[in-house]
Amino acid sequence: MKQLFVTLLILVAAACTQQPAPVAREAVPVDPSQRAAIDVLYVAVPTMYVYEQPAPNTRVVGSYGLSEAVSVLEKKGDWTLVRTFTGAGWVPASDLMTGAQLDKLAADATPRFYVAPVAVPFRARGEIILQAKVNTDGSVVEVKAVKNTTGSVALADSNASALMAAKFYPLVDKGARKTFVYEHHVYY
Repeated sequence: MKQLFVTLLILVAAACTQQPAPVAREAVPVDPSQRAAIDVLYVAVPTMYVYEQPAPNTRVVGSYGLSEAVSVLEKKGDWTLVRTFTGAGWVPASDLMTGAQLDKLAADATPRFYVAPVAVPFRARGEIILQAKVNTDGSVVEVKAVKNTTGSVALADSNASALMAAKFYPLVDKGARKTFVYEHHVYY
């Protein structure tokens, strides 16, 4: 009897010390902006728009400029989820570059068109040289004709208008954008 009493006492004590069964809880979605970054990439276009969803027809939630660093949170096909100042948003993967690509771009101080000037068709012979002042955003702010051997002022003016509508990648020197003068040659 004593042995039965001790066994019963042990069973009761063991039952009292058991932890209650865990209660199933619903998974709480993680705020994307709180995720750890999987990579750091850099903006490869003059202005990169950040979208609410991975589609260009959704609301724009922010923007970044050329060479700015962004924290990558997720990659989904042609789209990349990046951290923003107010949360997270989606950008086209093609708008981003690696650090090595940024270093190469910074080492090459040659102006490059983001949007090239449209060709002006005309039957003429000669050369037009235009000089464009470009601001830190890559926008052309002034164009003047330096040389025109075609004999047509209207042709030079049309080419100047086309160059005004062009857009350059901003030039970056030691992390800072800079203005520059670009000499544009058109041959007929």
